[in-house]
Amino acid sequence: MLAPAASILDEATLALVGVTGPRRWMEHPVELSEIRRFVQAAMEIDPIHVDDAAARARGFDGIVAPPLFPLHVFRRPLGTPDPFEEGCLDPEWDGIDIVEDDLPPLELPLERLLNGGVEASVFRYAQVGDVIGSRSRYAEIRERPGRSGPMVFVVVETDYVNQADELLLVTRTTMIAR
Repeated sequence: MLAPAASILDEATLALVGVTGPRRWMEHPVELSEIRRFVQAAMEIDPIHVDDAAARARGFDGIVAPPLFPLHVFRRPLGTPDPFEEGCLDPEWDGIDIVEDDLPPLELPLERLLNGGVEASVFRYAQVGDVIGSRSRYAEIRERPGRSGPMVFVVVETDYVNQADELLLVTRTTMIAR
């Protein structure tokens, strides 16, 4: 019987489980025009996102954003460099460093990164005037053997709240390093 291979996860990496980044806030309150553009881009047809009377008839205070809207409210400030400019010139760049979750970087001896999926739990919809904040944490880091060598599964959990600290959404993003 073969001895199990040594883990590629060291104590410092495993100690990141539970580490939480700072809360970051969108730069301005949610505007009706942002919701309208998001609804059009997502081809959302529910009238609660465009019609005040329809939203009120369903028990909301007014027009509400679609459930996943909070994931898309964080934009780079005007005048800051485009993160794609430098990366697109490097044929080895995989785009992973543009994820802005303010968590400490993982030092893994693996070269490939795959999207393992995103789960979302919705608690309430963002409304016009809300200021949305997010905070991420490493929820899980685990290793598993694969056919071509070790794989590391990293789960990042991010919560989204409004200015009253009411929970809007929680996402669990799984990344697989190989």
